[in-house]
Amino acid sequence: MNEQQICAADPRLERVLLTQEEIRTRVSSLAREIAERHRQAPFYLIGVLKGACFFLTDLARELCLAGCTEVRLDFIRTSTYGNEVKKNGEAARSVRIEGPWTEMAGQRVILVDDILDQGFTLAALRRHVLTTLGAEQVETCVFLEKDLRHPSPEVAAQRASFKADYVGARVPDRWVVGYGLDVAELYRSLPFVAIVKEEHFR
Repeated sequence: MNEQQICAADPRLERVLLTQEEIRTRVSSLAREIAERHRQAPFYLIGVLKGACFFLTDLARELCLAGCTEVRLDFIRTSTYGNEVKKNGEAARSVRIEGPWTEMAGQRVILVDDILDQGFTLAALRRHVLTTLGAEQVETCVFLEKDLRHPSPEVAAQRASFKADYVGARVPDRWVVGYGLDVAELYRSLPFVAIVKEEHFR
């Protein structure tokens, strides 16, 4: 089955947002952008589990092709949404953090996540790795960034104060799945990104 057929066969999927080819192109472009800054020195890519697993793998490989051969990998685990679809207008989200499992003191780090939504998760992770773990430098790389329609004042302030250093693509304020992104642990393994009909998961 191709991408369109997979979406058409599942009533919970609305449409394809990014094809496999578009994903490959954007990841390759991100790797070249990162390599321009970091080719001369080793650094860590820390993937945010579980959503960044496919993105981290593809990005690491593309970085090697772009000349970054001294890239180390680790992971960090967070929990914010559980099995919920996020609510519009939220003021905040609690973030629980586990990992990474490597000494980060004095290291140069790029946090790699699947999506920048309200911004609470990545902001908390950046503070944790920089302040608590003592990394020398922490940048952030997200595959997708949402254009929020009606953020609460707190979320709007958070997004204004926190910007990802590297962004693959901007997407509308819809629940998206595939390429590591899930809803209630479904659809992570889709090789493309699709929009979900949220009414099926409320």
